[in-house]
Amino acid sequence: MSPFQIPCLTPEFCCIERSGDDCNGAASGVEEDARTTLHAQVVSALFAGGPIMNLRVVFALFPLLLLGPPLYAQNPCSDCFNAAEEEANKCLESITGPSERNACLDNRHEQMKACSENECKVQREKIATTESQSTPSRPGLGTYSPTEGEWLALVMRATLRREATSDNPYSLDVVLVSPDTLQILVRYHPPITRNSLNKTIEAAREAIRNQARSYGWDKWVKIRETVEMYPGK
Repeated sequence: MSPFQIPCLTPEFCCIERSGDDCNGAASGVEEDARTTLHAQVVSALFAGGPIMNLRVVFALFPLLLLGPPLYAQNPCSDCFNAAEEEANKCLESITGPSERNACLDNRHEQMKACSENECKVQREKIATTESQSTPSRPGLGTYSPTEGEWLALVMRATLRREATSDNPYSLDVVLVSPDTLQILVRYHPPITRNSLNKTIEAAREAIRNQARSYGWDKWVKIRETVEMYPGK
């Protein structure tokens, strides 16, 4: 074998490269040997080989790609939400008046509520069952499915959270304080006053309400707020 030649991974590939010789005599350890030396052989082929050598690299890698896991796993819960959102967008593109817009939004609300009560519930139960039946071999590998409240808090915290700066000396955060309640936490430095933050807090409330409405969760979500001045230095 040439020092730059990729070893056969299967008897069939041996037949191709050897022009039919020894088709029935491939050793049982060919695949194991190929996997062991694959990295070095591929590097050598790419740097020293021409089109024919690169073609052998492709043939050698092809069975391994076929044996690999799928790149994307199906998620019925997110698929359901995405389908509802896509249908709502199409509906909104064809509206001619306020009443039709409200009808589109109401339909999206009902569809997302159905997703939460059906596909997402089934997925949560399936994950919970799997978790209870298996123990992860290493810490950090266990699956976790957040509750609706946890997910909403996570999304809104990523959207609204901000740190105080010299130009705008106030911070804002969103946390989950109970299964159905999100709390807006605001702290500020003078010269900002409590009253000057009212519009900011109301905008955060409206953003949370809109996000909850898009999931069909606005009927049960509660929003609280805590506003306080940073302690003096």
